[in-house]
Amino acid sequence: MTEIATRGRAREGLWPMLLLGALHAAFSLLLWLGGNAPRVGIPGLGREAHYLLQAAFALPLYALLFWLGGSVAHGLARLAGGQGSRGATLAVFGVAYAAPMIGLFIVPDVVVYLVWGFGAIGRAMRFYAPLAALGCLALGALGLAEAHRIGRWKAAGVALGAFVVQAAVGGVILR
Repeated sequence: MTEIATRGRAREGLWPMLLLGALHAAFSLLLWLGGNAPRVGIPGLGREAHYLLQAAFALPLYALLFWLGGSVAHGLARLAGGQGSRGATLAVFGVAYAAPMIGLFIVPDVVVYLVWGFGAIGRAMRFYAPLAALGCLALGALGLAEAHRIGRWKAAGVALGAFVVQAAVGGVILR
């Protein structure tokens, strides 16, 4: 995270977020092709086509979440006394979000689905979803502390705030 923060290239955070979006889209398509539907679909559009629509919107949504979450993190870090650049903030935000979500959320979701089926995802998620959230928070705190030269506890608060905002937006569509 130190090297990513030092280089300060926003695209270093964008590419992992786009990979996460592509993987989420592919998994959503797999779920739709399997005839699965979430308990609650996209508001106003129903459940049956939810995963198909999610597959179509995942990539642009993750690009939006990258920009939104990174921008919130940058603003909060500045309020906390940070001096880092927007590029550095976006870079570390994207990596801090995408890496744990891919390794600790999407991959386990796919494995659980392929081995035990759709019904097992909700039960299994209780174990690995908190690990993914903690991974995002830990990497976010490390990256933002480096990017903005603020303490890790302040950086953890900044990361938490940014992740909550992007989750509130993404949670409307992502199931």
